[in-house]
Amino acid sequence: MKAIRNAFAEAERLFLEYAEEQESTKGEVDKSGSCAIITLIIDDMCYVANTGDSRAVMSANGGQTIITLSNDHKPTEEIEVERIIKNEGRIY
Repeated sequence: MKAIRNAFAEAERLFLEYAEEQESTKGEVDKSGSCAIITLIIDDMCYVANTGDSRAVMSANGGQTIITLSNDHKPTEEIEVERIIKNEGRIY
């Protein structure tokens, strides 16, 4: 899980660096969002990480059972608004 967390953190760092450069050189505010689902299966463990409004589901029992593996990160959800504001983000 640490490798997944580090990968998400590095992607965020690189994006913010790019966005800040665009704002300082071109005066443009980047209003991009992101969307990703990562699934890592090791032996009988399944690790899932997501950002944005991506959704991961898994079927079991020959498709008879559907298992939700992630939650959407939408800025319309109260918990997401709080997280974004807490981290000095902006919602457009």
